[in-house]
Amino acid sequence: MSRPRSWVLLSAVAVLCLPLDATAQLHPISGYYLHAVAGSESSPFSDSGVIDIQRLRLMTRAQTGAARFDLAWETTLSLRSDDLALGRGFEGAEPAAPWLDLQGSLVDRRRVAWSHGVDRLSLAFPMGQRGRLTIGRQSISWATTLFFTPTDPFVPFDPTDPFREYRAGVDAIRGVFFPGPFSELEAVVRPAPAPEGGETWTALIRGQRLLGPWEASAWVGMLHDKPAVAGAGGRSVGEWGLRAEGSVRGTDDESVLRAALGIDRLLELRDRDLRLVLEIQHDGFGAAEASELLETALSPPAARGELSVLGRDALVMNANWQVHPLTSVSLLSLVSLGDGSALVSPGLTWSLSDEVSLRLGAYVGLGPGPEGAVLRSEHGATPAIGFAALTAFF
Repeated sequence: MSRPRSWVLLSAVAVLCLPLDATAQLHPISGYYLHAVAGSESSPFSDSGVIDIQRLRLMTRAQTGAARFDLAWETTLSLRSDDLALGRGFEGAEPAAPWLDLQGSLVDRRRVAWSHGVDRLSLAFPMGQRGRLTIGRQSISWATTLFFTPTDPFVPFDPTDPFREYRAGVDAIRGVFFPGPFSELEAVVRPAPAPEGGETWTALIRGQRLLGPWEASAWVGMLHDKPAVAGAGGRSVGEWGLRAEGSVRGTDDESVLRAALGIDRLLELRDRDLRLVLEIQHDGFGAAEASELLETALSPPAARGELSVLGRDALVMNANWQVHPLTSVSLLSLVSLGDGSALVSPGLTWSLSDEVSLRLGAYVGLGPGPEGAVLRSEHGATPAIGFAALTAFF
């Protein structure tokens, strides 16, 4: 029997073996619908054009006694002009380095792409009075910083994705134990496909607790078959929030340092909330100069979805201001410190109701453009992109 089918069969058998008593219940189906239209000018790597994206997500939960079964399914339909490539965020939903074969393409043509996949398929049940075990595709995040999350070993945040409402699922076995009210121990075992073929294994143990004013955490183990260790912490300093995380990763040749440091603050501007975030990142997996960008984009860490940017050193600044109880404006600036290029993204969000919102946004790349097929900066080749998106939750 094939590996993915074995996992699915074992999960199904586990669900069927649960005792169905009078407390068993199936929760109602919920979800969200996204309809977005985007347009782009031409670039050296794609023509100008438009794309229409429609995404539907359905979610439900079954519970019997203390055991819980989670299920979520997403499908994305994209209609585009010829040879239009807008990058991540404008493509179909995709799980994080999936090991289970629970997704696929229904239509894959030049102008039409229709994909679908199961984003959650997990069984969770208690282990004693203070523990919980979850098996299957689930959401896991060990991030401390907000935009650059280099030590999150599962699904690092992508600051360029405008439409990701839910964190992608991870195929794993996860155990959580609560030794006290302000401490937590967690262990995760995860298989994942290797970019060069075969598979890699991740086995990590993480501890988290309050140490005075700090919320501190650390993890250690094997990440994609290589040794790794990480630490993180966050605290308040007056009205400022301070966050930091860093990891040391083993590779075939050397140890790689990945780290991020950020500050954030909530202010008032004309009696409305203004949230400011500033973060800086050093990523040893990133490109030290423009000539290494293409090689980095094709590297195993990029193929596994571990990189939020391609440059080695980067800065992000984000401001979000609630100009009206139903309207907010934002400005994101992503700067490559190695070559000085930047990606600037203004946005406006209007809440039409409690469940429906309209978002308008744009991306503009600033910096030296490519010479032929040779990149001279990370963001200089990004064309101007504008989009409008309607999101409805139900």
